Amino acid sequence: MAKARIETEPTTETTGNDIAWLQALEEKVHAAAGRILELREENARLQRRIEELEERLATPVTDEAAGRWVEEREEIRERVARLVDHLEGLL
Repeated sequence: MAKARIETEPTTETTGNDIAWLQALEEKVHAAAGRILELREENARLQRRIEELEERLATPVTDEAAGRWVEEREEIRERVARLVDHLEGLL
């Protein structure tokens, strides 16, 4: 018994659904590629920022900078103490 062989010819006609599907896919691919580019740029920017911060951390604190921190801390402490005194006076 011989099997019947059905031959189909590829059609060059496409339906509107075929084109719409392909166009939607193309838009999604372009959007994904654009997002990947944005993420790569953001990643590069963040890597540079990390390097800058690591350099700052590696730089030893000078006596002058430490002195400014101590002075600033003392000034804040004095201001908070004055505020507490003022609030206690209102009670």
